[in-house]
Amino acid sequence: MIILNFRGIWSPMPTPFGARSELDLDRSRELVDYLVDGGVDGLFPLGTTGEFALMSREERRKIVDTVVDQTNDRVPVLCGVSDPSLANVRAFALDAKDSGCDGVVATPPYYFKATGAEECYSYFKTVAESTDLPLFVYNIPEWTGTLVPVEAVARLADEDLIAGMKYTEYNLLNLLMYIRAAGERIPIFTGSDAMAYTNLEFGGAGAVVAVSNVAPRETSSIFDLHSRGDHQGARQAQMKLLPAIEAIGMGSFPSGLKEAMKLVGMPVGGVREPLGPLSEEQRMAVKRLLAEAGLQTLKKEGES
Repeated sequence: MIILNFRGIWSPMPTPFGARSELDLDRSRELVDYLVDGGVDGLFPLGTTGEFALMSREERRKIVDTVVDQTNDRVPVLCGVSDPSLANVRAFALDAKDSGCDGVVATPPYYFKATGAEECYSYFKTVAESTDLPLFVYNIPEWTGTLVPVEAVARLADEDLIAGMKYTEYNLLNLLMYIRAAGERIPIFTGSDAMAYTNLEFGGAGAVVAVSNVAPRETSSIFDLHSRGDHQGARQAQMKLLPAIEAIGMGSFPSGLKEAMKLVGMPVGGVREPLGPLSEEQRMAVKRLLAEAGLQTLKKEGES
């Protein structure tokens, strides 16, 4: 078994789909090898990048079973268990344990939302007590409509109810407040692609960022160089990725990401409805931006 190390650059994995939007589990296995061989420090299936909200419980279970099996303890796997229903979150957490995941990641509830520090604390306390796997808070207010307050995160960390947090928002002040309040007790990851280096500079644990699916080795180098004290090299690696980060944000996320992955030779199919494909103009922009980032564009045999 691996010794868990919740640091570094992690990949929030896209879910590969076939021509009829069915799961492509063979491609999921290829994706695991591509990312691990590319040097990422951990895998995160069933996050926003994985289109988790558009999948059934059975599909989620199949994806996690496949990812854990193919990873084979080479890196840790944290599984997304988010859902508006607490009962479903508990069920997904049980599935994650049965699959052999190393931890679970949950957003606050959405649609019917927890409001304020006390409700958020109570919600995550309930989730934590429903599983013996390490629990990470997934703080992504743009998508859930809820920012888990700093005081709630600090209290959860103080009581050893959570093992870490992924914070996805381009707000440096908030990031610093989380690091100051809880960063000495739990790993704080950024989920914002352009803030990987910044988070490390201020004592964060690393980044869980979608651009690592397009350029795993280049993205991983930000952490690796920073860990060796080569801050200039880490900054340069971060800056070099900026065009690719712009590319993956094209269209309805993760449409741009999946287009970029196709162009670098790791196609994972399209997105599920109600998400739609890129326009021709957007597709050309993705190709141009990848070239600007110095990433090779190619197509696998049989790709159109």
